Amino acid sequence: MSQVQSELNAKSRQAGMAEIATTVLHNVGNVLNSVNVSAELVSSQMRTSKAQSLGKVAQMMNEHIHELSDFLTQDQRGKMLPDYLLKLAQAVAAEQQGIIEELEQLTKGIDHIKTIVAAQQSYAVAVSVVETIPVSELIDDAWRMSAGSRMNQEVTVVKDIADLPLLSLDRHRVLLILVNLIRNARQALDGVVDRSPCITFSASLIADEAVLRITVADNGNGITPEHLTRIFSHGFTTRKDGHGFGLHSCALAAQEMGGRLTVHSDGEGQGATFILEIPLDAPQSKR
Repeated sequence: MSQVQSELNAKSRQAGMAEIATTVLHNVGNVLNSVNVSAELVSSQMRTSKAQSLGKVAQMMNEHIHELSDFLTQDQRGKMLPDYLLKLAQAVAAEQQGIIEELEQLTKGIDHIKTIVAAQQSYAVAVSVVETIPVSELIDDAWRMSAGSRMNQEVTVVKDIADLPLLSLDRHRVLLILVNLIRNARQALDGVVDRSPCITFSASLIADEAVLRITVADNGNGITPEHLTRIFSHGFTTRKDGHGFGLHSCALAAQEMGGRLTVHSDGEGQGATFILEIPLDAPQSKR
């Protein structure tokens, strides 16, 4: 009997580890889309940078190094150089700012991936780091991280964000949830042709309660009543290429923060709204 129990425990642990590994890969894969897009944009900007024109300017000036004064004041090409250099400097400065912003997004994506992995390096122990952050910035970061896989999909984004103070939140757990919810909403909008695809974000504090409520709503395919009760179950999915890990991991992450994740839909074709509620004074789980 003890041998049978031991084998059952081993199989149970292996199944648990497999679930965690699959969830980690799923969540890392979501963010990798954003990281890849940022890397490609930076690479493209570097290849087509206006800064390359500086070499041509330097070569032209070097060819007239001994009569540079006459070249700049008498030659038609030389007369154009000062104005050209000014415009070139402005273009390069704009490029540099764009690259800096993409690198910042790239860094955030990599940092989020590192945290996802670090949180599951041990089967039983996860990492919880609470930061004081603006909720609107967190939603913006999640949107950028989620945009990588479906950049060509035209989606109207509506934000109804209350005037919230800085809040102490588990940044990476909330990001994990939002990235998955946005990805789920985008997929729900696939094939919708009779309306303009739209995702609506809202965030507010529940009156008289120290609870943050964030909602992610779409006007996509909706959820049937029979699927609503199973939507957060491990392995449940309605997509042919789905695995049923994303929403399950979101529900667990919400619980680990002392909160909950729920969903509402009026049925097929009626869109869906996911509601994340996080108690602001609840102790963060160490699991």
